[in-house]
Amino acid sequence: MSTFDEANAALESRDWSNAQIDTARPRGVSIVHSTRMSHHLTERLFAEAERRGVTPSELIREYVEAGLNATEDGNEETVTIRLADLHRAIDTAVKRAA
Repeated sequence: MSTFDEANAALESRDWSNAQIDTARPRGVSIVHSTRMSHHLTERLFAEAERRGVTPSELIREYVEAGLNATEDGNEETVTIRLADLHRAIDTAVKRAA
């Protein structure tokens, strides 16, 4: 009999009729989130984590927290613009300041 079979047999022989489910969430519990990323993005993630000397999980948590904090601030709204437009605006501002 394998270890799994022994464990399974021990659980089956128990009386679970008076069992109670604990629904309280303990503090400090981590929850795993699964996500799919391209191979290229994964390579970038691992390279940046290695450069910083942290694990990829720590880096992902940092990025998610920074993104959520940015949206909660209210003062800093995230916008998307084309890179060329950003360069043009910077060049215009520099010319006006000169």
